[in-house]
Amino acid sequence: MMDAGKNPQPEGAPLNSRPGTASKVGFAFSTKDRVDFTQRSLASIDACGGFDLVWVDGSDTPEGKAVPESANPRNCRIVEVHKGVKGGPDAAIRFGLRRLLNLGYSYCGLVESDIRFEPGWFPRLMELFEFGAKDGLKVGAATVYSLDSRILIRRPHYAIMWNMGASMVLFTREAAHVVLATYKSVSSSRLARFFHRRFGVDLGGVWELMMDQPDRGLGCDWAYAMYLYKNGLSSLGTVPSMAIDMDHDVERLFRTTYARESAKPSMEDGEAYRRFWGVLSDHRLGHRFMGKVRFLGDRARSEAHWAGEKYQAVRLVTRVVSSVIMRCRSLVRG
Repeated sequence: MMDAGKNPQPEGAPLNSRPGTASKVGFAFSTKDRVDFTQRSLASIDACGGFDLVWVDGSDTPEGKAVPESANPRNCRIVEVHKGVKGGPDAAIRFGLRRLLNLGYSYCGLVESDIRFEPGWFPRLMELFEFGAKDGLKVGAATVYSLDSRILIRRPHYAIMWNMGASMVLFTREAAHVVLATYKSVSSSRLARFFHRRFGVDLGGVWELMMDQPDRGLGCDWAYAMYLYKNGLSSLGTVPSMAIDMDHDVERLFRTTYARESAKPSMEDGEAYRRFWGVLSDHRLGHRFMGKVRFLGDRARSEAHWAGEKYQAVRLVTRVVSSVIMRCRSLVRG
C-alpha cells in the first residue's frame, strides 16, 4: 500500500495518446508483470467494445514492460499507456481515476489484470445504471465481479452491494470524485457498524469481512461503497457474476462463491429493499442541499490534492463557499 499523501510519477510520456472523445466510458487497466494474466485479462476485456483503456503499468521486468507496446485490441481502444507507476495498488488506482477524470470521461472505471470477463460483460455492466434509475436509485458504481457474500439485497435484475472492491468497478464522475476525496483505509467494525445503523443490515456473520476477528484493518477499496452511500449513491452488481479472479480461489480465500442467477429475490429482500430505498430517498430529500455542499467540498479536496499547491486549494475552497452563499440566497428568496 502506498502513502496516501504521495502521488505516482510515471516514467516518460504516455504512449498511443489520443483524447478519449469517441467514448464516454474509460477504464484504468492496472498491470504489474505477470504477463500471462495480463494477456488473458486483456483478451477477455476486448470481447466487447464501446469504451477506452488507460493503461497504468508498474512492471519491473522487461517482459512486463513490453506488453503494453505489443497490445493491439480489436474492439476497445487503448488511448494512453503510462509506465513506471510505482507505489502499489492504491497509487495506480488514484492515478488512473484522476487521469480518466482529466480526460473528461462520464464513467471512470478500474480493472485489475487478474480479472477475466465473460462475453457480453460490458452491455450488462451499463445496464446496471439503467436498472437502478428505473427503481429510483442514483447509481454511483457498478460491477460485473459479484461475490455472493458482498450482496446486500437481491433484486430481479441486479444486486445491491455493500462491497465493490477495486478489481472491477465503474464509477460515475461524481462517484469517482467522492472515492478520491475519501480515499483511506477502514476497519471491519466501522464498516459493519455503518451498514447496521444506516440500513439495519447485520454483516457480523460475513466471514469475508470479519474473518472470525472482533475487528481488523481493511484496504481502502473496502470503503468505496460506504462513502458512496453516505453521499446518496448506490452500488450495484450483476447477477450472475460475469467476471472471475484468475489469481485467487474465492471459495478458499473468502469462503464465498460468485453470484449465481438461480438465487432469486426473497420476501425478506423485498422488505429490505423498501427500507433501503426509503433511507436513500430521505437522504436525497432531506439533505439535498448539504449533499451538494459535501460533494463540492469533496471535489475541491480531490482536485486540490492533485494540484498540490496551496493557492489552488484556496481558489477551490473559495468557489465552494461562493456556491454555498448563492444557494442560500436562492433558498431565502424562494
